Amino acid sequence: MLLKLILVQISILISMEAWASLDSNLSTYIKSFQMKAISKPNNLNEVKYLLGEKLFFEKEISGNRNISCSTCHDSKFGTGDGLPLSIGEGGVGVAHKRFATSSMQVIPRNSPPLYNLGHKDMISLFWDGRVQYRQGWDEYTTPSEVLNGDYPERWDITEALGSALAAQALFPILSHEEMRGQKGSNEIANAQSDEEAWNLIMGRLLKIKEYSELFKKAFPNVEEVNIGHFGNALAHFQEHRFAVYDTPWDNYLRGNNSALSAKEKRGALVFFEGGLCIRCHNGDLLGGFAFAGVASPQTGPGKDIKHNDEGRFLITNNEMDKYQFRIPPLRNIALTAPYFHSGAYKTLSDVIEHYRSGIKGIDNYSSDWLDEFLDKNYPERLFIETNRYMIFKKKEAAHPLISGQIIRMTDSDKSDLLHFLEFSLTGSVRD
Repeated sequence: MLLKLILVQISILISMEAWASLDSNLSTYIKSFQMKAISKPNNLNEVKYLLGEKLFFEKEISGNRNISCSTCHDSKFGTGDGLPLSIGEGGVGVAHKRFATSSMQVIPRNSPPLYNLGHKDMISLFWDGRVQYRQGWDEYTTPSEVLNGDYPERWDITEALGSALAAQALFPILSHEEMRGQKGSNEIANAQSDEEAWNLIMGRLLKIKEYSELFKKAFPNVEEVNIGHFGNALAHFQEHRFAVYDTPWDNYLRGNNSALSAKEKRGALVFFEGGLCIRCHNGDLLGGFAFAGVASPQTGPGKDIKHNDEGRFLITNNEMDKYQFRIPPLRNIALTAPYFHSGAYKTLSDVIEHYRSGIKGIDNYSSDWLDEFLDKNYPERLFIETNRYMIFKKKEAAHPLISGQIIRMTDSDKSDLLHFLEFSLTGSVRD
C-alpha cells in the first residue's frame, strides 16, 4: 500500500513537471511572437446592430429579391454554407441545401467564414484581398475606383464606412453571379455603374418604413444616408455577432494555464515548431492579413476558360502574387469546412496532411469526396485540375515551406496539432 502511494506521488510529480515544461516552452513562443488574447468588441450600438442584422437576412438587397447574405453565410455551418463552392444567384435553397439548377450558378470560390472579420487587424478581405483598408490613412483599395485613393470621388461613401468589412459588404451585391442577377432580369442588374446600382438598392430599402426609421436612428446626425451607411451597419452587426474571443487559447493567453489540456499544449507547440504554422498564421488572429501560395488543388469553374484561378495576381497583376490567396484567421476553424479557396478539402486532418506532404500534396489529391454533392447541390461533377503543367505552375508558386517540403510532423504531432486546432481555437459567439 505504501509502495502504491509512493508511485502515485511520483507519477503526480512527473506529470506536474511535464505540464510546467509545456507551459514554459509555450510562454517563450507567446512572448517571442507577442501574442495577445482577442478582446470583446466594446463599441456596441444596439440600433445599428439591429439594422445590420436585418440587412444580413434581407433579400431586397439582391437584384431579383431571392438571396441574402445569410444564404451563403449560415451560423450553423461556421458562417459559411458547408459547400466546397457557393451557389449564387438563381440557385434554390440555403446553405448546404442550396441547389444549382445550372453549372453557371456555381461560384468559383468557397464562401469565406465571418469570424473576427471586424477585428482591427483585418485590413484585407475576400480570398484575393480585392478590398483593403489602410486605417491610419483612412484609404481604401476596392474594385470600384470611385472609392479608392487619398481623395476618392465618392468620399461621402467612404466617410461612412470605417472598416474593410464595411467596404466588403458593397461588392457581393454588385456581382451579377452572386446577388445582382443577370442583365435583363431586374433594374439593379441593368444599372450602368456601381453608383447607380447602389442607389437603386438604397432606394428599395428606404421605401420600407422600418428601414427608413432604423437608418435615421442608427445614423442620427446624417442628412442623407448612402450605401456606405449600409456597409457600416452590416459590418457592425458582423463585428459583434461573429466575434470569437473566449476560446481556450484566448483564456490561456490571459494567464489561465489550466485552460488547455496537455494534448492541446503539445499541439500548440507543434504549431510553433515542427508544423511551422506560425510562419503564416501569425498575429493575434493567427492569420488573416497576408497572402500565400500553398499549391492548393483547383476545383470548380475557376476564373477563366481553363478553370484556372490565379488568386491575388488577378487583382495586382504582379507575377509574385500568382496563386496566392488570403491566409485565413484560425478562430473557429474547426467549424468552417470545407477548406481552401476552392473548398478542396473536407476536413482539417486533410489540410494538415496537405501541408505535411509538401509539394506532393497536390499530386496525391483525391477528389472522390466531392461526389457527395453531385445531384444534391451541383448538377454535374465539379471540374478537378489534373493537367500536369497547370499543377506544376501552382507548385512553382508555392510558399517555400511547401516547395521545400520542410514541415516535419510525426503522426503523434499531427494528432496533437489537430486537437489544438479543433478544441483550443473554438469558441462561442453572441446568441
